[in-house]
Amino acid sequence: MFLCASYGALCRFAHVPLRKQGGAEGAVLQGEMKVSLHSGNETELKLMRKVGEYLQVSQSGKKLTAGVKETYSTGSSGLIFLLGDPFTSCPHCKTFEVDPDTEGILSVKCELKGQGCKDSVLLSNLDFAESIFRHHPLSKAMSLLVKGEWQCVRIGNAEDIVYTITSENYQGRLDGCIYCKDAVGESDIKSIHFSMHSCQNEIKSCFAQAKEAASAKNVEAIKIACNKFSLTYAIRDTPEKMVTIKTKCQFKLAPINVEGLLERKCWMEKEKAGCNVLKAGLDHLINKYLTMPDAPKYSCKFIIQGDGEIAEIISPCVSNKSQEQFILMNNDYSRITMYPPSWGKS
Repeated sequence: MFLCASYGALCRFAHVPLRKQGGAEGAVLQGEMKVSLHSGNETELKLMRKVGEYLQVSQSGKKLTAGVKETYSTGSSGLIFLLGDPFTSCPHCKTFEVDPDTEGILSVKCELKGQGCKDSVLLSNLDFAESIFRHHPLSKAMSLLVKGEWQCVRIGNAEDIVYTITSENYQGRLDGCIYCKDAVGESDIKSIHFSMHSCQNEIKSCFAQAKEAASAKNVEAIKIACNKFSLTYAIRDTPEKMVTIKTKCQFKLAPINVEGLLERKCWMEKEKAGCNVLKAGLDHLINKYLTMPDAPKYSCKFIIQGDGEIAEIISPCVSNKSQEQFILMNNDYSRITMYPPSWGKS
């Protein structure tokens, strides 16, 4: 069967057997795309990639192009005719030819509600999308795919920059895909692509890590994941190898003090709202810094574990002093415990 990931992701290679059915009528692929075949024998088509409004396929070892609502002769290989764009003719994914900015996103939401849309996840994700791309300078150069519970909408027609909004554990998630020419280079990694995201690593940002990975030679694809955000840079053809980077949640404080810890707690309440154990560990640490005057300000690292994640609070070493390390985690009684329970003189 024909398989394709969500719009903007890389399409998978798959062979699709087509048989002549009632003269010129061909096969219907997943109810999304109809192909008419004018060659008497069974034929195989392979989807290569999406190129603008056209699909490039290979047939019997030869390449041919089939365009939306256009007919192209392929000689002895037959005649291919696509009756619709597989992304726009899918009944569960509708395209709106407006810019994905505040005006465009709200107009899409208004039209959907006027049509009686009951997908509350989709409507909520549209609100989340508007808050991210409000007056964003990329809005005229990108497409936005917003997924709901059982349907999705595509906003915009750009092909090279595609962002996708979904829900994960009742929170909005943003994933992007940037298509590059012959290889992924440092010049392709632009800070504006990350500008709608709050990075969880204060020591080396996800942007800096992606830039560093792209400095290597002949990079075909890079994927960097950071909290509820990911960005993939890839060539148009199917890459043979992908460099994958996952950032750590690391906070840098110099010195560690109550104000700095409270600021990181505010960030965590917004960006990791579902991580209750991590937030409880941070509360435990704040309480210690409020009540214990000998709490260390430098040369220490606090590692908080919980909710399947790890957060680190790091203060640089000073005066050639070795770094102390402390672990905060849930004990058997659902209370936060620190190991070791006390520290040396700061």
